[in-house]
Amino acid sequence: MLVYCRGVVHVTNKGQVGSQATNSKRKGKELKTQKVTCGWYIHASRSNPESDWFIRTLNQTHTCLQTRKLRACTASLINKKIFDQVEANPDIPLRAIQDHFQKTYQVGVTMDNVFRAKDKARKHITGDYTKQYEMLRDYVLELQATNPDTTVKIDVCSEPNPDSPTRQFRRIYVCLGPLKKGFKACLRDLLGFDGAFMKGPFLGQVLSAVGLDSNNGIYPLAYGIVESENTESWKWFLDNIGDDLDLGRNSNFTFISDRQKVKLEVVFIHLVI
Repeated sequence: MLVYCRGVVHVTNKGQVGSQATNSKRKGKELKTQKVTCGWYIHASRSNPESDWFIRTLNQTHTCLQTRKLRACTASLINKKIFDQVEANPDIPLRAIQDHFQKTYQVGVTMDNVFRAKDKARKHITGDYTKQYEMLRDYVLELQATNPDTTVKIDVCSEPNPDSPTRQFRRIYVCLGPLKKGFKACLRDLLGFDGAFMKGPFLGQVLSAVGLDSNNGIYPLAYGIVESENTESWKWFLDNIGDDLDLGRNSNFTFISDRQKVKLEVVFIHLVI
């Protein structure tokens, strides 16, 4: 049995011997383009139908694979092959995935297919962001069922149509019951506040409040997700903490922050009020 590679390589030269020669013009010059078949082939045989095949001759050099386009190489196939790679490094560039795939499997892939394949892999790994927000209320109920005395507050944007079954998410505040109980039992009147940016298709800020435990370690108390770090969002976050910790005008607390102007204004307003 003799098998040849059917791949074709387009070669532009000056009158070399080739097959299926065509002429084209580029910048006023006539170029001769030839289609040269790939030199890969294998010759195998066996003595009878029940015996094993033996390779007699093999030329392993391919000259066409880097430019070959296979219809079977779809985004779904690429997704399966690069899944572990994207899971290990979700921020890997598309060009790096394309180069690695072509060198590993010797098959040409388009950037569009690589983009769709990476997007499928990312959604499978991290889940679809929209569906995760749709499950937010189920997440809240689970928190309250497994952590007694947990406080969760969700703030949504105003909806012009009151009959609409959905609302647009704006903020969420979470203070787990066991953490709240432990902070009150520790009786260390110290709170630290900070915020961090969120990454992903839905941007925002994560606000957090921490204290100190008996070993002078960081003690997480509450966290929230807001639209941005501004006076209104910090006031809403601190109001919720004040309600959870029963803070009044005579409370003797020390606050720690990164000296951001917005936080200082909000804390000062609460102290005065």
